[in-house]
Amino acid sequence: MFPSTNHERISRSIDVDKFIDKYKVTNIDVVEALHEFPVLSYLLGIVTEKPQGTDARPDGVTRPYWVTTEGSAMFGLANPEDAMRWKGIFTHITGAARHVYFLADTIARATPAQKQKLIDLGYTPASLATLDPDLLRDHKLIDHSGRRQMDESVWHGVHDRVHPTIYSEKNTLAILEKNGADPYFLHHMKEEDHAYLLSRGKSGRLKDIQFSVLTYGDWTFGQKPMSLSDRFAELLLKKRADSDTLDGLKLLGQTFESDLKHVFGENIIQEMMELKPFEWEEKIKRAYAASAGVSVSEIFSF
Repeated sequence: MFPSTNHERISRSIDVDKFIDKYKVTNIDVVEALHEFPVLSYLLGIVTEKPQGTDARPDGVTRPYWVTTEGSAMFGLANPEDAMRWKGIFTHITGAARHVYFLADTIARATPAQKQKLIDLGYTPASLATLDPDLLRDHKLIDHSGRRQMDESVWHGVHDRVHPTIYSEKNTLAILEKNGADPYFLHHMKEEDHAYLLSRGKSGRLKDIQFSVLTYGDWTFGQKPMSLSDRFAELLLKKRADSDTLDGLKLLGQTFESDLKHVFGENIIQEMMELKPFEWEEKIKRAYAASAGVSVSEIFSF
């Protein structure tokens, strides 16, 4: 399926300095974050030199907007207004990664008896044996890399080589493939494919526990921790998919939630919801703010 998923090996395979040179990264906080979390290199990009107009999306605040001309342009943003426009999706990215890391770490540290319970429920031994919290977190940090291109296409009618489709997951896959991302990340982009998830979860459960972790972590964090019911109501309102598809995905999330409580105790979900940001999350957010010359409290106050 894909080669060894050793976190250090994959991180070392990313030529961070090449990305820094290509995207002319000079901010020291961003440089340090890239070297500590090499996958963030896939979130770099270049935008137009000047604003292309003004727009009030996505938060109702009218600002000038820049358009991506290369890469993802979700990290290392130089213009304060540009960083403010994309702070919401970046909050979602880091928050979902927080949940994913917590869940993956909990499962990785499970006792043999707890792991056997998971296997008895239907999760595959192979997906448990290869589960790596750092890699799953890294994947979650980059699995929305093409979201900005999607929004720029829908909002501003931009369609070019940098904006190949109006679908975030397809744009993300194109970015990762162009940058030579490890097969591990390319494989796990299937978590964004609704049809794939529903076909793999016909029993009501995603048996590859890594996909269960990735999806559940995403489905329980919008701009803040959210229950499955609240999150899917929000997704339906935003028309992220049709109601039948969302109902099917929600069922997969509910099954995984029930399984987690069965194996790790009733408080496991509440513990996840009450998590404070990890140190790595705070460091990444500081770099996001610093590159635009604003404070963390100002840009992530909401």
